Amino acid sequence: MVKYVEKEFKTAINKLKFPDSWFWARYTINPYSGCEHACIYCDARSQRYYLDDFENEVIIKTNIDKKLELRIKRAKKLLPDVVGAGGVNDAYQSCEKKVGNTRKILQVLSKYQYPVNIATKSNLIMRDIDLFEKIAKKTWCTIGFSITTIDEDMAQFLEPFSSSPIERLEALKTIKSEAPNVQVGTYFMPIIPFLEDSEENLKEVIKKSKNAGADFILFSPGLTLRDVQAQYFINKLKDSKYKNIVKPLLHLYKGQTYPPADYARKIHKILSSYCDNYKIPIRIKRWIPSDYRKWNYKISEVLLNEEYIDRVNFGKSNKNLMWAGLNINNLEESILEVYKRGDLLKLKNFNMNIVKFIKPFLDRSKNLELKTGLDKFL
Repeated sequence: MVKYVEKEFKTAINKLKFPDSWFWARYTINPYSGCEHACIYCDARSQRYYLDDFENEVIIKTNIDKKLELRIKRAKKLLPDVVGAGGVNDAYQSCEKKVGNTRKILQVLSKYQYPVNIATKSNLIMRDIDLFEKIAKKTWCTIGFSITTIDEDMAQFLEPFSSSPIERLEALKTIKSEAPNVQVGTYFMPIIPFLEDSEENLKEVIKKSKNAGADFILFSPGLTLRDVQAQYFINKLKDSKYKNIVKPLLHLYKGQTYPPADYARKIHKILSSYCDNYKIPIRIKRWIPSDYRKWNYKISEVLLNEEYIDRVNFGKSNKNLMWAGLNINNLEESILEVYKRGDLLKLKNFNMNIVKFIKPFLDRSKNLELKTGLDKFL
């Protein structure tokens, strides 16, 4: 039996130093602490999150919607941006049916026109289709269903109290149909080595997602193996019918937190090929604000997408490209103004190669800004 504890926290929302370059979230908010889904691989079990009893005690954050609204009202420099709801918990775990913290949060975010990105393993999310469509029409809304296998038995072992993969795919299909303005897809992560990384499984998840109407698939080979989280996961494997993968899994990781780069390159190549075959994007379209940040975010998206595609294709990250893309988000003026002054090389991590790469986009954007009345359609 799960123990529920009510607790009021001082803050409701957390601002990240840089927007997340995968989910585009600038803010995070957790409606609960702890998660009833009890996924045996979850990184939230690690010591870094300070959750003593991950799935057996769930903290219900009281008055979180009121705290959130007060924060938005009082913060002079808190600009609307993407809010990632959940993270170290599922915003649609079972207690949400009765408590409704996630829906209350969404109502506040909708009121103040903050875009939203939610990852979930629960079909309970369909309850809030009306709110998601409302938010999407006002700003931007993205929903990603975490699906890493179509095998029902394996999913039951890995994610014992989540909706089944088929139920998640049905929910994806329903949201796509009933909330056409919402961007919805699959978060194909984590992909557990020797358990979920067969070509058959990789192809099946991508194929089923495409057939359900997914707008994107975000994938990540391997999983995190960190301190107590790693030990918990390995112990669960040892006591299961999947115990034969323990030895090769530990050999692959060799005591590291993440799998080696050559393994990631191999799986990336397969995933990328199947996504190409099924014509499904491997990136999420970003929310773009209408204020001075507009072209900053557009150019940032171009740079970060380029860095990601290079990493998937060649297995090597271009750190300059990545940090240039991230730092643009923190500019306090439009990058167009910087460009007009000829000061692009003064920006953090910018060099001549990056300037040459983005110049065509800046020239195009500068011309578009001069076309009164058309810009709102871009």
